[in-house]
Amino acid sequence: MAQQQAQANHFDFRHGSTIFLFGNKVDLVIRTGQKGQVFSEQNMHNSQQNYLIVIISERNKERLTDVGVLSKQVKKQLESYFKEQAKNYISPRLAELTKQTSLTPKQIKIRQYRARWGSCNSRQEVSFNYLLMMAPPWVIDYVIIHELCHLKHLNHSTSFWQLVAKHCPYYQDAKRWLTTHQSDLVWQLTR
Repeated sequence: MAQQQAQANHFDFRHGSTIFLFGNKVDLVIRTGQKGQVFSEQNMHNSQQNYLIVIISERNKERLTDVGVLSKQVKKQLESYFKEQAKNYISPRLAELTKQTSLTPKQIKIRQYRARWGSCNSRQEVSFNYLLMMAPPWVIDYVIIHELCHLKHLNHSTSFWQLVAKHCPYYQDAKRWLTTHQSDLVWQLTR
């Protein structure tokens, strides 16, 4: 499933920028600490205010004053975090949606794609972009169902879309959400 080409609003990996996490915009907080890690936190005074906190290891503290180096470190930490989130979220959802659709892949992979949210090949293997963790759960479900339907129809024929609609009646809304928010879902280091 291809991503649309995004134009502006590239996420810049800087303190105070916002990023999507499960469809909600969260503020990025960058700190240094003993060990690199990423975790989410909710503001105790404002339940609508969420943070994604990135702890960068202090080992190379002097190099972190360079914005480019810091952005690369933050990107690396976030990639690991989103990949882990995807493994923990997509596998159980795939199992549930496999039961719902009666379509079972032989293998699942989680990776980052530059231009797609997921894929399915003729060997019955499905792959998902871990950046899907930025989308709301109902949109993630659509992408999973989309790829599962390719197990039966390895094309975008009318039969394929009818099968998608059978298992995901809101698929057009999900496609629209991905298109509308595409520019917010692109990870590219600014120079």
